[in-house]
Amino acid sequence: MLSLCKSWFPRGSGRQFEVPTRWGSQGRINLIGTLALNAQGEHLEVRELTASCTQDAVIAYLDTLAAQSEAEQRRLGKPRLTVVVLDNASFHRGQAVRAREPVWAEKGMLLRYLPPYSPMLNRIETTWRLLKGFLMPRRCYNTVAELRAALLVALNALGATII
Repeated sequence: MLSLCKSWFPRGSGRQFEVPTRWGSQGRINLIGTLALNAQGEHLEVRELTASCTQDAVIAYLDTLAAQSEAEQRRLGKPRLTVVVLDNASFHRGQAVRAREPVWAEKGMLLRYLPPYSPMLNRIETTWRLLKGFLMPRRCYNTVAELRAALLVALNALGATII
């Protein structure tokens, strides 16, 4: 891990200062997740994304949640409402996501949005902060596999389900 320090770089040298990385753009892991609240308490469900979060990834994830909601309704034999609360990220509010809302509503899943600029109302942000700030060892990982292993240990500590 790089230590915190002050440094300077000569202006006008025509070069841009770059911090070397070990794996380049392949060295990150993106998650999409939900914090399910029910009578038993809170439960974290996550999915690892193969790339950055996009509308397509959000739609695929919400399709999975809608299918789970529909299966739960069939199991119980009665209607059950699932409400998914989203923040105002562009990939949550895009036209493709809005077009799928009626399909999800038929399966018993509704989307609701937080007010703009209110991350303090988004309960999963606290979970992400706990995951990244306390449960993951603060160090540079030699490989993405090491990073993924540490992530899985941290998710296990939170009792998360990978879907």
